[in-house]
Amino acid sequence: MLDLPEEKSVARLEPDPPAPGPTARDRNGDFDIPQRRTSEEKLPPGELLYRTLFDLVPEAVYFTDAEGVIREFNQRAVELWGRSPKTETERFCGSFKIFYPDGTPMPHANCPMARVLRGEKLTPSDCEIIVQQPDGARRTVVVNPRVLQNDRGEIVGAINCLHDITDRKGAEAALRESEERFRQFSENSADVFWIVNAEQRYLEYLNPAYERIWGAPRADWMQDINLWLEMVHPEDRAKAASAMPKVLAGQSCVVEYRIIRPSDGAVRWIRDTGFPMPNEEGRITRVAGVAQDITEDKERARAIERAEERFRLLVEGAQEYAMFLLNADNRIAFWSTGAERLFGWTQDEAVGQSGELIFAPEDRARGAVEREIETARREGRAPDKRWHLRKDGSRFWTDGVMMRLDADDGAVRGYAKIARDASDQRLHEEALQHARDELEQRVLERTADLLTTNAELERTIAQREQLERELLEISEREKRRIGQDLHDIVCQELTATALFLKSAGNRATDKETARTLNEAAQIVNRNVSLARDLARGFQPVIIGSGGLTSALRSLCTQANTHPEITCHLKMPKAIRIKDETVALNLFRIAQEGVSNAIRHAGASEISVCVEREDGFIRLVVQDDGKGFRMKKRSKGLGVHIMHYRASVLGGALTIAAKAKGGTKITAVVPNRKK
Repeated sequence: MLDLPEEKSVARLEPDPPAPGPTARDRNGDFDIPQRRTSEEKLPPGELLYRTLFDLVPEAVYFTDAEGVIREFNQRAVELWGRSPKTETERFCGSFKIFYPDGTPMPHANCPMARVLRGEKLTPSDCEIIVQQPDGARRTVVVNPRVLQNDRGEIVGAINCLHDITDRKGAEAALRESEERFRQFSENSADVFWIVNAEQRYLEYLNPAYERIWGAPRADWMQDINLWLEMVHPEDRAKAASAMPKVLAGQSCVVEYRIIRPSDGAVRWIRDTGFPMPNEEGRITRVAGVAQDITEDKERARAIERAEERFRLLVEGAQEYAMFLLNADNRIAFWSTGAERLFGWTQDEAVGQSGELIFAPEDRARGAVEREIETARREGRAPDKRWHLRKDGSRFWTDGVMMRLDADDGAVRGYAKIARDASDQRLHEEALQHARDELEQRVLERTADLLTTNAELERTIAQREQLERELLEISEREKRRIGQDLHDIVCQELTATALFLKSAGNRATDKETARTLNEAAQIVNRNVSLARDLARGFQPVIIGSGGLTSALRSLCTQANTHPEITCHLKMPKAIRIKDETVALNLFRIAQEGVSNAIRHAGASEISVCVEREDGFIRLVVQDDGKGFRMKKRSKGLGVHIMHYRASVLGGALTIAAKAKGGTKITAVVPNRKK
């Protein structure tokens, strides 16, 4: 059915040209309504009815003669063309521009009205054209031209009905664009879109996301709609199957179920949202839905639940600790049971209150609340060790910490505080501090006594060391005196005695007496050599100007006089020791070591080495003898004297057996400078 428009005027062209004078139309082509009404009043009733019906037709209609000249048209044609055509001059569609459906210009000779006037037959595709209005707007119309013939069958004119389908074309284009957008959205969506024909129960549409999530080809489900239920987990099939009847009954339904993918056996969680799609009459002809893979959401939810459960167990189980959360504006957002037990306020009483609720008045006045928050905000955490208040007004010492909580973007989300009652610990700490103070006082007093005693001891040790050095010096002086007496007196007397005996032997006439006197002279000369050796031992070369190096060289030379003895001196660098005491004692240690190697170790090769290192002088005496036995260490006076000399110099002496036989004596003493 067509809706009839309101009454509009009908323009009619008279068969004969109008007489000169005022025209029925004004300069704009509009009708002169008063004149038209006068003309209509003179028309017979049938003609008036015809014109009324012609004007009420909702489509654009116009008549032409056999030449195609427009003779009559209704108001809908004027609205479609955008203006009234000029009578008796415009043909077919007047001077209006017309186009083919593809937008290319159409010659007027090819328009449908011209073709039917020539007697041509038209196909439906020939009847769709585009008309351009004077303002440039284009309208798509479908024409339905019909020829008018006389009794002889001659074409005397034509009538054309134009149906404006511009809006329908736009709607169709919009629908195609919408369908294309839906296709692109659906084809690229990560969720599954499905549409089921509710009357015949078959699947009309299924997007490619199904194959990725279900792990099965779409064609299988398109052929058998019940196939999807076989992939649902057996425990969830009843729940999944109950959703479709609800949707067919007109309800939107959301159901979650598990599927077992046939491709890899993986179990995936699906959230399926189904909804009815009624037609214009309200009858449900289709149902559609969106299926989402929520496996990761489920896993995250389970992880959150486990984390929340662990947090709950941790918080609720730690009855000795008060745990609560603060918003960024220092308002309490969470209050644990431990906080209720420790502070006395219930969760309902504490949540929403300011965090300064637990602070003592003097701390609030000093700005302790603000400083704690600022420290936590700046450094991430702030210690909280102070006296806090309970609900009943009592105080207890708290040992706690406030920590900053950050959002994902780094902004401060809030603060968390953990605290415990450390009053007993505080008392113990105070008692411990008091005891520590007393102990420190006692230590100071005892230290003063020890310092006094130590000073006395140091003076005693210094005096002892001084006495030891003086004893060594006296010993050395006595050795030098004895050596000098041996050399100057004993050796000279013995030499004189030997000369006297030899002279007497030479004068003796008795051969036996001469031989005896000569033998006695030889014995005395040998004793002279022994006495000189003793003198050299008591008065070493170091006393002279050659220093330690010269003395050691003389020591090695003297050792080499013994048969089958080789003694070497190794001095990597020239070492000059300014302190004569240090040089003398080192020489005595070397002298004792060489003497022991010759007399007790049965050595054949001896080496003496002196070197300087990091402010110390190292003396090493080595031999290849039978070695040093630790059990006899205490019996040798020479070993004790060597240790004593090294100790007096502030050093140390070690005696060790070599791996391949022999003994190694090492003395390390400071290189003191006078």
